[in-house]
Amino acid sequence: MGVAVRELPRNVDADAVIEIGRYLDDQGKVAPVSLSCAIEAIRKLVQTGLTDFELEELILESAAARHLALLLDTDSGRR
Repeated sequence: MGVAVRELPRNVDADAVIEIGRYLDDQGKVAPVSLSCAIEAIRKLVQTGLTDFELEELILESAAARHLALLLDTDSGRR
């Protein structure tokens, strides 16, 4: 039985993926991680051509892999 993995965006930025991992690893597992704060922090740490929505998807998947709770507090109009 295989694991379904979605296709990454063509313009995926390895630096952004690394920073997302670092950011999430630094978060405690007690309180949910704010999605909007995570996007803002990643934007400050690395320049990327990814949209907020693409960053959101990567953060969601990375947090799920780490079994972290997320606070879904982003503005849906940013898509």
